[in-house]
Amino acid sequence: MKFRKCFYGLAVAKAQYFLVFPLLIIFLIDIGYAHNASALNFKVGRSPYGLAVGKKDNIYVAIGGFLNVIKLNEKGKIIKNMKADFAPSGVVINKNGYIYVTTGIGYVVKLGRTGKIIKKVKVGMIPAGIAIGPDGDIYVASIHSKTVTKLNPSLKILKVFYAGIAPYGLALNGNGDIYVTNFLNKGTVTVLNKSGKIEKIFKAQRKPEGIAIGPAGNIYVTNGLSDSVLKFDKTGKILKTFHVKGAPYGIALSTSGNMFISCIYSNNVVKLSHAGKILNTYATGMNPNFIAIDNKGNVWTANWGDGTVTKIAGATKGIEFFPYKGPIWQESF
Repeated sequence: MKFRKCFYGLAVAKAQYFLVFPLLIIFLIDIGYAHNASALNFKVGRSPYGLAVGKKDNIYVAIGGFLNVIKLNEKGKIIKNMKADFAPSGVVINKNGYIYVTTGIGYVVKLGRTGKIIKKVKVGMIPAGIAIGPDGDIYVASIHSKTVTKLNPSLKILKVFYAGIAPYGLALNGNGDIYVTNFLNKGTVTVLNKSGKIEKIFKAQRKPEGIAIGPAGNIYVTNGLSDSVLKFDKTGKILKTFHVKGAPYGIALSTSGNMFISCIYSNNVVKLSHAGKILNTYATGMNPNFIAIDNKGNVWTANWGDGTVTKIAGATKGIEFFPYKGPIWQESF
């Protein structure tokens, strides 16, 4: 577990340097199994971490070691390099094309569509997860502040919620309820309503990180040090445990009903059916963390260890599912 200790220790003790939170194009149909299917890697810079899909399937990547966000086209070519303050980590794009970035020194930075910094706001110590809710507001989990901060699109702070110890991953459902992974050896998921009141705390496993919500309201959580993905119902009952080796970290759900899991130690992405059957394994760059699906069914990962982004072409027939964007899966989770 040397990598993870190094990563988390860096976030805790050395944020003054940088934060890392931390050709063949293969088309694969949604059945069958292809172990370590190859994919295309693009060099982007030291310590890429957060990753998001924008309009026209452009990919935005936070480069923790180079203080910037880069924009790639769907072919992996860098088409814009944007300054984003010190140690960028998480990144999201809103419907109007504005870019929001968390940074290792505790800020959220708003970039315009041209990449110019518009505003930055202090939100807490070591911000990690960032998400846009169904209301269009920005939500940020800050590990050492033990908080989730809610901001409007202009970066006015609206509310600050207590979210348990070491809040990390972040997701919202269609009602605006907030689900936060708590990055602990005895991990939990903290559930807050849209007013910020803690409604439930689920017991997870060791070091829960990535989190996603399916169309039936079930919650999916990766547990890096337990080599598992847990499926919870809305009450916190564990419905299924999917075993995924290699320290599962990022998770993305496809509208075709598949799960894609990035695994830091095994340097791959695992594709599972909604029932948890492993369908494919795709090789990536070193230490893939954040993962996303574009509108053509390509899967992308940011690879912290070797400074690359991986594109897995045609990995799914669907696009990425979000509870408040739709559409609903034909075969619901």
